[in-house]
Parts: sequence; C-alpha cells; structure tokens
Amino acid sequence: MFVWLNGRVVPAARARVSALDRGLLHGDGLYDTWRLYDGVPFATAAHLRRLARAARQLGLPAPGAAAPWDRRVRRLAARNGLPDAAVRLTLTRGATGEAILPDRAGPPTLLLTTRPLPADLARRQRDGIRATLLPFARDAAPPWGALKLVGHASAVAGRMLATRRRAQEGLYVSADGFVAEGTTSNLFVVRRGTLLTPPATGTVLGGVTRDLVLRLARRAGVRVRESRLAAAALAHADEIFVTASTIEILPVVRLDAATIGGGRPGPVTRALQDRYRAHVQRACARVRLSH
Repeated sequence: MFVWLNGRVVPAARARVSALDRGLLHGDGLYDTWRLYDGVPFATAAHLRRLARAARQLGLPAPGAAAPWDRRVRRLAARNGLPDAAVRLTLTRGATGEAILPDRAGPPTLLLTTRPLPADLARRQRDGIRATLLPFARDAAPPWGALKLVGHASAVAGRMLATRRRAQEGLYVSADGFVAEGTTSNLFVVRRGTLLTPPATGTVLGGVTRDLVLRLARRAGVRVRESRLAAAALAHADEIFVTASTIEILPVVRLDAATIGGGRPGPVTRALQDRYRAHVQRACARVRLSH
C-alpha cells in the first residue's frame, strides 16, 4: 500500500515521520475520515471544514481547500487499486519540540491514507450488527470531545472490549448512565416513530454523516429529537442504528443480551439507508458530470 506524506506518495512501509513528531509524543494532532465511491471522493469539503475548525482550536494550520485533496485522494486510491475506500487525513503539529509547550514553529505533518472497506460491510448493512454497552465513557471532556483528536485511548480499549464480547461496536456509557456515541460512530434510536440521538454538546463528536442523516430524516417527515439516551432504556428501543462516513448507516439488531426490533433492521432505518444511498449517488453523479 502507498500513502501520501508531506507532498509525496511513498510505500507505507517506507513512510517516515520524525521520532519527535508531536502527534506521536503528545497526541498533538487531528484527523478526519471520509469515503471514496467508485473513484469519487464524497463530502470532502464538509470533512475539511470540520478539520479546519478543530485545527483553529489547537492553533494548527488549516488543511486547505477540498479540490487539491480530492485530486490527491483520487491519485492515491488509484495507486492502491481502491475505487471504493475509506480515506483518512491526519494533521499533527510536526516535530516542533519534545516538551508539552512547542519550542518553535515548524511545518506540520500531513498524512493521507486510503484503506479497503470491511469485506462484510454490505452484509452488516443488510442484516445488522451486535453492539455492547461499555463500562466507561469517552476520554474527552468539553470542549475537546468535539474534536477528532489523534489520541483516543477509550476508542481503542472500547473496540477491543467489544470484540471480546463478539460485538462490532461499543457504546460509551457515562457515569450517570447515559449513552453518548460509539467508539467510531454516532448513535440513533427510534422510539414510537421518533428518531432520537444524543445532542452534540461537546461530549459527543458530531459527525458529518450524523448531520446528513438528520437532514434526510427531516426531509422524509420523520420526527427528530436530540435527547440524552439512558443506557437502561436502549434494550426497549424499536430500532437502533449507528452512523459514520465509512460505514454509512448500520442497523443494530442485538445489544448485549437484548434483541432489538425482533432481530431485524426496522423500517425507519431501511428508509434512511435508501435515502442516504440515493443522496450519495446523486452527489457522485454531479461530480462525474463536472469532470
């Protein structure tokens, strides 16, 4: 596999960053992830806007306009033979000092990668996944909880625990018993026809896909409410699904020992999956026509 690192496409095995890079030493960096559909990057501008907002909060340089990144993504994905892929752009402060306080200004590190999508993604979207409630919350308090920081130990620990429990996603539970989000996804619940999701108030990382799903739901006439979700009540939900750019909309049909919606994805989830795919197809078709 090849990666794009600081302006050059190089084999991943030979890509090098400094041992003093602050992303390695302090987690002093950010990232964002999006999708490539049949060679067309989707929603790059929206993801870069979010990355730029986060960069301003940390005093990092903005990643720049979407068009050059779209060209880099296309070239890199083609080099890797991946017409459909997950795309990640990582931005760190670079090698600007080992101490907590950067001792000088310097060039940032920019790393662009593409990776294959999960081989069973289509099956999971069709049949649903199993999720588990984690015995801890995400390790980021406001205002840092709204940033996609390079260091996220809770996500690594949470996904490892979920895998041991034979689940595909873990849902963070706060000390007072509320569920915020998944390790790499946003959470949605359907209850008596209303679509519920925790508010993006600083403890929840509001996603580009989350925002799109909310817009599509409102256009479809679905009642939408941002509300805290008690972990104890999730087992009684009519439908549950999680969202992220790389996975789109994944139904949750098992939550620990509880079966959700009779063990099958529900009608609201299915309708939103259809609307999401149609939206992506239209957006990608417009990009192809413009080229």
